[in-house]
Amino acid sequence: MRKNIGNKIALLIGLVEIIAMTILFLVMNQNLTRILEAKAIHDMNVIACDRAQIVETYIADCVDFLNGYAKATENREVLEHPDDPAYIKASRDYTDLYAEGYTDIEGLYVAKWDTYVLSHTNPDSVDQTFRDAESAKALEDMIRLNDRPFCTGIVQAPVTKDMVIPVYAPIKNLSGEPIGFAGAAFYSDMLVDKLNAVSDEEMPGVGYSLINVATGVYIFDNDPSLAGTECTDQDLLSYAVSLQSGGGDDNSLSYSSGNDIMCCYYMADRDWVFVVRDTKNDIFGVINTVRIWLIIICLVITAVMVIICMISVNRQMKPMTTINSAIERLKANDFSKDPLIDECCKRKDEFGTISNAVQELYSALENQYELFYEMLESQSVGTLVLSAEEENIVMINRMALELFGLSDESREGLRISDIRARFDEEENAHIKENLDEIRNSNTEITFEERVNRDDGTKIVLLARAKGIILSNNDRVIIVSLTDITEQKKLEESLKILSETDSLTSICNRRSGEYRIGENMKNGLLGMFCLFDVDKFKYVNDNYGHATGDALLIGIARTMQKTFRTSDTLIRLGGDEFVVFATGIQDTALGSRVLDRFMGNIAAMDIPELQGHKITISLGAVIATEPENFSSMYEKADSLMYDVKKKTGNAYIFFSEKT
Repeated sequence: MRKNIGNKIALLIGLVEIIAMTILFLVMNQNLTRILEAKAIHDMNVIACDRAQIVETYIADCVDFLNGYAKATENREVLEHPDDPAYIKASRDYTDLYAEGYTDIEGLYVAKWDTYVLSHTNPDSVDQTFRDAESAKALEDMIRLNDRPFCTGIVQAPVTKDMVIPVYAPIKNLSGEPIGFAGAAFYSDMLVDKLNAVSDEEMPGVGYSLINVATGVYIFDNDPSLAGTECTDQDLLSYAVSLQSGGGDDNSLSYSSGNDIMCCYYMADRDWVFVVRDTKNDIFGVINTVRIWLIIICLVITAVMVIICMISVNRQMKPMTTINSAIERLKANDFSKDPLIDECCKRKDEFGTISNAVQELYSALENQYELFYEMLESQSVGTLVLSAEEENIVMINRMALELFGLSDESREGLRISDIRARFDEEENAHIKENLDEIRNSNTEITFEERVNRDDGTKIVLLARAKGIILSNNDRVIIVSLTDITEQKKLEESLKILSETDSLTSICNRRSGEYRIGENMKNGLLGMFCLFDVDKFKYVNDNYGHATGDALLIGIARTMQKTFRTSDTLIRLGGDEFVVFATGIQDTALGSRVLDRFMGNIAAMDIPELQGHKITISLGAVIATEPENFSSMYEKADSLMYDVKKKTGNAYIFFSEKT
């Protein structure tokens, strides 16, 4: 409580400080930001202009280089005498000599108008025609139209596949008529190196592009994959056209695009726009740094003021420390006496009044807690209280410990994992599922679980669990536990008695029909057999009903001996029995099983019959698709009476009769 009041006062002062520092920050930041932003934009415009000049100078050097080459006598003569080996050799020697030591060049050559190469720095490219007739004519028209050396931009070299700057120049005869052309390709990487060599240290992340305004195509970009592709940035194209029409100051303008700042410089002689771009974070990095430092200073001043305030308030409200500690112990159900609270009770101010109220609350809660604890311990039902979120044990009574097979001494330090260890993995999964459901509802849930105790016994517990929210908003789960082991044993015994024929201990009619129906639902088809004892009335009349019962018991034992435990054995009543053997899908397999059964019946020896042998008559139905009990019974019953016309143990399959 004391800390909360002190913190509130300190935070109020801190809020005032933040408002004051915010006003100071805004005043200082306004002019500083404007100056720094203007300087950053100016620097970018200078960079754009300087780098455009580098591009212009580089291309001009390339054009001048080719211009000198195109004016060579050797190149004019080879075009005038393209079939003369002497002129060809002279031109090729001159080409190699002219290009010697010039590392920027990818290729230098002389070609006829149809682009047939007469001389080239790359021997593999001579005597080759590198364009078809249509594109060669277009190139000729473009060279004739320019009538001087010119650059067409940046393209991918057809042989080396490198990005190059192609330059073309007409080669004229002595009359001034163009008779062919000279071409050169300069590595664009060299221009990249020149641009990167002058990268501004204050703007290391700057990027740049060169765009042909007339076509809207990238001539150059520091992303090589964009060279020669159409620019899709409509804002950039719009500003480029604006510069083309004189819309900028000193051929340059700047604009913002998302998180980037773009500076464009128009190269009027070539109708190109050089674009420099950088992120706002890089450009205004200094501004952001200044802002951060101003914020840090404000926060430090505010924190110092809050700390001073907290120290002062805490010193004045020191008695609340004792009162607050007493309340915290109450929340933890700790009712031990504290002499410091007694001292506070003697005060004549508000602290004394609060201390006396806390003491009275101590006494009342301590009495209620002791009463509740005794009531919980005296219950004949196990009670377990868990925290809903972490499932920690909040409380457990003596009966719950006994049900889990734990001693009263183990209560101290007992964890939920100690209790979970007494359940099987499947049981634990079931418990977790139920507890998860309780967390999200206030409905009481009842479930059964089996506990493995240290003495080797296993008991069944009936658990009733419900989640509740306490007054402090903590959510707990209360679980009541009852031992229902004997009840479950009784229920199991009653279930067995209800499903078993009391004389033969095999299935009675009700449970047998149910099991056969479940087999059919699950696709477990097989052989249905119905049989009774021939002349059973004779046995009862001449040997007595006790002997008849012994005979029925013997037949049930013979059925269990012959058939599998997974098969369904039923006594319908009197001397009538049913067998359903799963998996038997044809009469051949069925006959082998029934022959064995008939042999076992013939071998039966009932002492009370004094050597008298009995026989049975059996009707069998092969169920190849799901069929109800009544339908199979009717088919087998009609067969059984036909079998009685035969002598001895006999059977007939339904398919044989039909």
